Amino acid sequence: MLSLSLCRLAAAASLLAAVWSAAQAQTPNMPVVRQYGDFAVTNGRYDALLTLSFRRHGYWPGGAREVVEVRPIKATREGQPMLLAFTKGYTGQGTILIGVQNGEPLMRPISPLQRDNMVRTERDPEWGVPQPGRPELLLFPRDGRALDTGTGELLWFDVPGNVSGDYPRAMLVSVSPDGRRGAYLTNALTKVGIIVATRDDGVAGVLALPPDTYQRWLKPLSETASAQASAAIKAGKGRTDSIRIRRELELAWFGQQFQWKQGKNGLQVTGLGLISAPPEGKQP
Repeated sequence: MLSLSLCRLAAAASLLAAVWSAAQAQTPNMPVVRQYGDFAVTNGRYDALLTLSFRRHGYWPGGAREVVEVRPIKATREGQPMLLAFTKGYTGQGTILIGVQNGEPLMRPISPLQRDNMVRTERDPEWGVPQPGRPELLLFPRDGRALDTGTGELLWFDVPGNVSGDYPRAMLVSVSPDGRRGAYLTNALTKVGIIVATRDDGVAGVLALPPDTYQRWLKPLSETASAQASAAIKAGKGRTDSIRIRRELELAWFGQQFQWKQGKNGLQVTGLGLISAPPEGKQP
């Protein structure tokens, strides 16, 4: 009798499994919806692209039709969460920041697509590198700016010369605790230094690093980046952009060796036994 009951139970379980499988097969591709305040981010289960809407109206940031990823940040605008998004393709804008202003969504570009190398940008979008010790602050060294994810404020600084692109004159490597100054690493013909720039009043500090800084510190980082990229190319997976790897290694190195210090000249950068100071003839 017990054996018969077990057989009937097994048969019932098999029938239920068959019915469930058939129901799943007939279920359409139901979209997945993520809600961030009045923003809705929707994608099909097998679709790599997303669609955005705001208060049930479709939203294409900057006219971009190919949205790949959306990430909320801590900051809000008008009670609505702010979003980081990456848009690709010929209508794409790259990495953008979305917030609400006067009741409407407004986008601002953070890290534009590299039109001369869209494949590389699309394969590895720029999401920012957390500043060592300050994870809420994202540095975009290729673009010479930073994003405070706590306030939603985009930060850039008044420094002379080109500070964006793969080979800038100076690369943003740190933002002061008050957000008013940025530290830039300069590397011209292996002559390495630091510039401290303000938001709107030019250079507030300079620091010439020891003559062996490039050979001792930066050249090995560049070689490591090339080796990592080469290994990824051979393996057919992983990050293959050696320039980007090098930038991020230099950011980590700066965070290990330098820090901000309050002095009579305001916040300056100190490290390797040195401290930056206002340029000659300029008062703090």
